[in-house]
Amino acid sequence: MNDGLLTVQLDRSERALIIRLAGEIDLSNAEQVQRRLESATDGCSEVVMDLSQVEYLDSRGLRLIKQICNKAEREGAGLRLVAPPGSVARQVLELARMHDYVEIRDSLEG
Repeated sequence: MNDGLLTVQLDRSERALIIRLAGEIDLSNAEQVQRRLESATDGCSEVVMDLSQVEYLDSRGLRLIKQICNKAEREGAGLRLVAPPGSVARQVLELARMHDYVEIRDSLEG
């Protein structure tokens, strides 16, 4: 998916679905992205959402992430976010205290 503001790439490995988001997540695209991610995560036991390349994240984007967290929890799936220290996504996630709801890692490897 590429709507001009945001690119969504889905990669499946043996262990997890890796969702790579790049660009801006805001009111203009969050609902469409949420529908796509909810569908893509159906039946997954582990989901990694890589926000390393996110350049803008507003409250609607945070709501999208929280909704995916809730879905994973309901379905018993593991979910973690990747947002490097100092990145836009990490700053917003920390301000919103998202670490209270989901594991946030510095990189895909660690």
